[in-house]
Amino acid sequence: MIKAVHGDITKLQGVSYICNAANGIGPMGGGVAAAIRKAGGKEIETEAIKVCKEQNPMPGDLYVTHAGTLPFQGIIHLVTMKQPAGPTSYDVVRTCLHNLVAYCRKQGIDKVALPALGTGVGNLDKAKVAAIFKEVLEPVKDIEFIVADIDQDFIALFA
Repeated sequence: MIKAVHGDITKLQGVSYICNAANGIGPMGGGVAAAIRKAGGKEIETEAIKVCKEQNPMPGDLYVTHAGTLPFQGIIHLVTMKQPAGPTSYDVVRTCLHNLVAYCRKQGIDKVALPALGTGVGNLDKAKVAAIFKEVLEPVKDIEFIVADIDQDFIALFA
């Protein structure tokens, strides 16, 4: 099930985990990552860098950190690119979403919020990304996905 809301993902209520559109080395410099770091504290970024050094996640992978001062159980970092502001692809976004579904099922997470992936510095087409979100997430009935983004145009694609 997908629900789309226009707004700041860090201010959502009623979800235990939020997702970050992440790189595979950890710095949280722009877009959603910067908003999460700013709202939850630099310690999220510090942990992200440490985890990336240990796990070396590749595009399509995910890793999890604590949520700092944010009221969530954790941040699920979906690795859309290896380097900050690096290239991404629709296949990487699709893989991130499949891995998110598998992780949520494994951890018993039934409600999670995520932003538009790859549509910021990744420069992917919003309509194509929204179509991938629907293709992967709509058939999933045991998890509620809240797509939260400050981009009204992206959210409108779910109306």
